[in-house]
Amino acid sequence: MIKIIKLLANFIGYKIALIKAENGSIDIQGDKELLKYIDITGYTFKKEPLKRTFPKPTKPEYIVPLTPEQLKEVGL
Repeated sequence: MIKIIKLLANFIGYKIALIKAENGSIDIQGDKELLKYIDITGYTFKKEPLKRTFPKPTKPEYIVPLTPEQLKEVGL
């Protein structure tokens, strides 16, 4: 059954990772390059998903040109 699921997923362009955790053992099948994106221990121990906070984008600040007095003070 697993081979059919993997074959169908790959046929339509998906990558798949199957995780089976029972009695303290973990069985992982599917595309192994997906492992770096999967939180296996969180899934196994039924922990809450990792909270990822991203900084809010700030509005760009406009550059204010220097006044003639400031330019003279700098020597330009």
